[in-house]
Amino acid sequence: MSRREQMLLISLVLLAIVVPTAAVAGAADRTVKLQNIAFSSKSISIPKGTLVTFRWLDEATDHNVSSVGAKRFKSIGARSSGSRSVRFLKAGTYRYVCTLHPGMSGRITVR
Repeated sequence: MSRREQMLLISLVLLAIVVPTAAVAGAADRTVKLQNIAFSSKSISIPKGTLVTFRWLDEATDHNVSSVGAKRFKSIGARSSGSRSVRFLKAGTYRYVCTLHPGMSGRITVR
């Protein structure tokens, strides 16, 4: 095998390793929307390390994201627009509610 063929082979192997890793990292990030007095999606399942962004879309109505239950993340105070992100590093089920609107709840399962 020539030096050029060896370099080409090494480049292809490196591409095979790097490209799927980058694609998976970006694909794993998720968004939960707060709109119309509801979380959308209400329930998601994600791998450890995923960044979940909570995005406020009811500009006339405040909502919060209050972590409840045994597994918790840092709660996010009331607001009507913008976004906040949480990275989930430990497996488990994380439940959350909007304390301003009874019945507005969601769940994140980290595997």
